[in-house]
Amino acid sequence: MKHRSVAIGLLLAALLAASCAPGGGDAGVAACRVERLHLQPAAANLLGSLGTPPEHLTAAEAAATAACLAPALDAVLAAAQDPALRGAAAWAPMSKAYRGSEHGMFLQVYANQAAAASYRNYEQGAAIPVGGTVLKRSFRVDAEGRAAPYALFVMERMAPGFSPDTNDWRFALIGPDGNTVGATNGPDDAKVRYCAACHATARRQDFLLFVPPGLRL
Repeated sequence: MKHRSVAIGLLLAALLAASCAPGGGDAGVAACRVERLHLQPAAANLLGSLGTPPEHLTAAEAAATAACLAPALDAVLAAAQDPALRGAAAWAPMSKAYRGSEHGMFLQVYANQAAAASYRNYEQGAAIPVGGTVLKRSFRVDAEGRAAPYALFVMERMAPGFSPDTNDWRFALIGPDGNTVGATNGPDDAKVRYCAACHATARRQDFLLFVPPGLRL
């Protein structure tokens, strides 16, 4: 499973590097860094597959980094051209904070009004309806502790028959420049098939990989 996560992470990095401009070019983002990592370069040997060491950042460090990046993270969302993300700046968070992902970045989960109640109560049998959309916002930290906004990951529940292989979920990957890298049944469908393949491991819970209970809102 670990090797699969590394492989998926490397594929994701290659797709984004080839398809969109990196975020974090302005002075404000350049100032966002985890000084402890900057002062401990040996930690680079333990980095995640996308250059992020989530297991080596404390909750306080992750929170401080997210706060520093907040304007840049909001700018990535505002630039997103995917119609499913209209109004996403007002969506409710489903997790208490950004947390380290096995794919090597920090993620926070949000949902639109159509999905929020069902997401919170899925274990009680609530299904996410057509139009329900779940969003993961993300950032990365490099080997020297420098942080930058990263991709947006989208799951949108479509009408029955849209995509039987994904349980009618539309997966979309949005680069930090706001451009869509790929989307299910779109021109670049192949670029998000690994998303569906990963989430298919949770087929019995509607392809949803939930935030751990202790971190879920």
